[in-house]
Amino acid sequence: MIRFIHTSDLHLGSRFGNLPEEVRGRLVDARHQILDRLVQAACDHDAAHILVAGDVFDTETPTDPIWRQALSAMGRNPDIQWWLIPGNHDSLAAESLWDRFRQHAPANVHLIDTAEPVEIEKDVCLLPCPMPRRYPGRDLTDWMANHKTYPQVLRIGLAHGAIRDFSEGGVEGDDIIPPDRAESAGLDFLALGDWHGAI
Repeated sequence: MIRFIHTSDLHLGSRFGNLPEEVRGRLVDARHQILDRLVQAACDHDAAHILVAGDVFDTETPTDPIWRQALSAMGRNPDIQWWLIPGNHDSLAAESLWDRFRQHAPANVHLIDTAEPVEIEKDVCLLPCPMPRRYPGRDLTDWMANHKTYPQVLRIGLAHGAIRDFSEGGVEGDDIIPPDRAESAGLDFLALGDWHGAI
């Protein structure tokens, strides 16, 4: 039995430039408080892990105080393990960001930067799909279906991307995740991020 919190698209550092100035400061503060609220939710529900399916940060160049504040909040409770993948807003192309993040991350914060299985508990395998760049041009989850595990292993996919094209043409792109990916890859749970706009 494993308990975890699944979240995504925190967009820390968002400036909310399209909103009135008197509201922006409160929204920025509220955005950062979400980390403490996630930890509290994990504690309230006996969850040992928080899975973040991309877009921790709003840009590939958040200011130092933004990522330092994030690491400080994540590290406050060392019993909660954080598992993060980069999304399209903060992809692996942001090498300097993730190098600094990795260097300063506390032991309970795990940046996953390769598409390789990670055992987060005994018989619990995380199958991550970090975004190498903003527009990868391919379905990053396709490797999951070919990765075999022992029958007793719980398989959790962690990815960032759309399962539907919202463009006017509605033509499926090469990077669209198949809607049946959880089934085709034999996943027990697929933790997705990316859908943060209106449908």
